[in-house]
Amino acid sequence: MKNKINIADIPGISSLIKDYINKKESTVPYYDRNLSKESLLFQAKEKTSKYTNRETLVKEMYTQLDRLELSEKQKLNLKKLADPNSVTITTGHQLNLMTGPLYFIYKILHVIKLCDSMNESQDEYNFIPIFWMATEDHDFEEINHFYFKNEKICWNEKHNDFVGEISTLGLKEVLSGFYEELKYYPHGKELRKIIEKSYFSEPTLSDATRIIVHELFKEYGLLFIDANSKTLKKLFTPYIKDDIKEKKSFHAISKTIDKLKDKNYKIQVNPRKINFFYHNNEERNRIDETNGRYYILGSCKNFSESEILDEIDNKPENFSPNALMRPVYQEVLLPNVAYVGGNAEIAYWLELKEYFMEQKISFPILIPRNSFLLTSTNQEKKMQRLHWEITDLFHPKESIINSIVEKVSSYKFDVSKYESRLESIFKDLLNESSNTDSSWKDMILAQQKKQLNGLQKIEKRFYKANRLKHKEIVLNFESLYDEMFPNGTWQERILNFSYYYAIMGAEFLARIYNETSEFENKLTVFNLEKGNK
Repeated sequence: MKNKINIADIPGISSLIKDYINKKESTVPYYDRNLSKESLLFQAKEKTSKYTNRETLVKEMYTQLDRLELSEKQKLNLKKLADPNSVTITTGHQLNLMTGPLYFIYKILHVIKLCDSMNESQDEYNFIPIFWMATEDHDFEEINHFYFKNEKICWNEKHNDFVGEISTLGLKEVLSGFYEELKYYPHGKELRKIIEKSYFSEPTLSDATRIIVHELFKEYGLLFIDANSKTLKKLFTPYIKDDIKEKKSFHAISKTIDKLKDKNYKIQVNPRKINFFYHNNEERNRIDETNGRYYILGSCKNFSESEILDEIDNKPENFSPNALMRPVYQEVLLPNVAYVGGNAEIAYWLELKEYFMEQKISFPILIPRNSFLLTSTNQEKKMQRLHWEITDLFHPKESIINSIVEKVSSYKFDVSKYESRLESIFKDLLNESSNTDSSWKDMILAQQKKQLNGLQKIEKRFYKANRLKHKEIVLNFESLYDEMFPNGTWQERILNFSYYYAIMGAEFLARIYNETSEFENKLTVFNLEKGNK
């Protein structure tokens, strides 16, 4: 079984993302270019003509990657980064323990394959894959766990600091049971070595994440960047000042949000008047301004306007962008032409176009990442027996059950024919009332509504009885559904790569790479047990 489904055709996808993927006119004001080989080349030409931070970026990247044993492809990409005709395609993510949900892996492989495809098809520009490490994020509860099979492995501690700066002390104990179980898998030894190099050896979560991502993707040439650096933030000081003093991002993004609301699109992130945090003494606090004075909320610290502008100049590392300003920081630092992200990420990027225009920053091509549903041969056989079609995979659970029960039922209850008869009867009654006493009309219409409601209750009772009659089929479906949609949601949002890697090793990553549709917005359903076909 291998099927590709257009992400825009999946129930539950937001209307903004559907319209963006389908290139609806209503979304055109919120981006510059659609994804294609030609548009990536146009974007590369535009970006390289404006980009001025290459020397500082390359020097910093060499420093950050200095301790790693780089693959030949990584060394070549790092060398190429200094070339004025080199550009990047980027994805970013939080520093989830053991990489967290599967889509962490999927989005990185999408970036890598897109770069490979562009490098194979032309030689005017070098396309380099970059992973942006969200080291300044502070939502520890979002990243402190992962699922191995059906078990949730959780790092239960309290942290308020940047997650990248959290100590890995204690992770040996947290991961001990999982680490031991890996011994019993064909490629468990390989994964244990990666864990030993990363979480068991590196002092901080940032360092550990760099190592695990490096070990998984080094042969693909992936480079990674930690933007929590004084050197890099120095490049961003004009934008920090504009945001804090002039509140430029707030005004521009608010205008865009008003337009999106007028089109009934859901707003992903609302801007604050100041979209930076202040980081000091292992805490990350919001900055607020009242009557020209800038307060660090949750602390006693405050600044006058001149003092905070001096602080930005002298200690830019103390200022941390929020979710809306992080993309701006990324595009200032990198010679970037495209960003691959999840639907929620793409939604908040679409809020930023007007601000990018005001700041004269090139707006990257936005690419909703590929998704996957990994199946087994046993699951495929069960789906066939249950008549559960690929096209119905992502419909609501109850809707799928009704569809399956209906397919296996020998008798089909058609309520519509009874509704038609009732409507015909009441139409006659209304005609009779008009010939005698028209005051009956309201009573007749009320009675019609009552009878139709009664029919709907009968229909529901029928489906309930029919479902009970096919109880075994329903229970078998529910068991299969829970396997394929753990916790009632998409597999890629819950499961971790480690189970598949422990069985298949690096071949798991190669399979996902091969199945990735780099120029299409697809969800691929395929059987990992059957090999490439």
